[in-house]
Amino acid sequence: MNAKGELQEKIYDVSWGGDRKPGKDGKFPPVGSTVDVANATERAFYYVRVIEIPTPRWTAYDAKRFGVQPLPGTSMTLQERAYTSPIWYTPAAR
Repeated sequence: MNAKGELQEKIYDVSWGGDRKPGKDGKFPPVGSTVDVANATERAFYYVRVIEIPTPRWTAYDAKRFGVQPLPGTSMTLQERAYTSPIWYTPAAR
C-alpha cells in the first residue's frame, strides 16, 4: 500500500498455453472456448502453482554464522513451491 492506503498491485503473465502471443498492449488474447455447447459436458478444475526463486537454506545461514565450510554435497539453497486449492467446475445438469 502507498502512503494514502491505496493498494499497489501488478499482474504478470508468466506462463500461458497454446500458440498465443502478447499483443501490442502486452496482454494475451483470451484462451478461447472448447465447450461443446450442444452437450454441455465439459468439466474442469483450475489451480495456481508458484515456484519460488532459490533462497538460502538453513545450512547456508549456519555456515555463514559459524564461519565453517559445509560438508561436501550439502545443499545450500532451497526452492519452495506453493499450490492453491483446486477450483472445481461442473456444468449444471439439464
